[in-house]
Amino acid sequence: MTVRSRVRLGVILMIVAGAGMAHADVTGSFDGQLTARKLSQPIGAAAALTQIGGTVTGTVAVGGDPPFAGAYLVQGRTTTKRLTLSGFVNGVSLKWRARIVGDTVAGKARLKGGGKLNATLTLTRNLPIGDGASCDAVFDQNQAFFTDQVLGEALTTCTTCHVPNGQAQSTRLHVLVTDPLATARAIAPLVDTANPDASRILEKPLALVPHGGGQQLMPGSPQEQTLRQWVDLVAQAHCN
Repeated sequence: MTVRSRVRLGVILMIVAGAGMAHADVTGSFDGQLTARKLSQPIGAAAALTQIGGTVTGTVAVGGDPPFAGAYLVQGRTTTKRLTLSGFVNGVSLKWRARIVGDTVAGKARLKGGGKLNATLTLTRNLPIGDGASCDAVFDQNQAFFTDQVLGEALTTCTTCHVPNGQAQSTRLHVLVTDPLATARAIAPLVDTANPDASRILEKPLALVPHGGGQQLMPGSPQEQTLRQWVDLVAQAHCN
């Protein structure tokens, strides 16, 4: 083989190798916690990430008290085994270098602003849920209430992010004003039949657990009462 042929072969192999390079897919919603020596107990955390190629964007929500609590708008890169993200909220920066093992992403997180915190952030991807079609009868029997009040009023703020191409497009909740049935189906699996008050569809907008969108419903508000009424209807039907 001539030198020119060897060079040509080397170039071809590099192209093939480059084409075969893969990135771990971290698209989805995640729940987990932040731990550190300075913390008396773990702090709840959550994330909604969207990946295109090796680029990742989304939110990482950290619970607890200021200054580190909040929903960080993040961006970064991923390889087959590593994820690097950085972002800001309210003047506080977050830098996270994590290792990807299956559906779990964990690694060192540094938060700085109004203080410093070196911690470990561990997040696990939420498993897919059912399509909610088993609760269609609840929607059929209460269609006007769901369309006019639940979707038309209680979930209005959700349409900013929980839509295609929205900040929370990768989460399991999709709110489509033009498709009330699809929205009802997305909500149904997020209802805890055994304990409706602990339903994820309530805890997230009330910010009882970390939420990338922050608190969207005030306790006792008409919107919260409307959404809670729908949760009770689904829970009583035991359909999910």
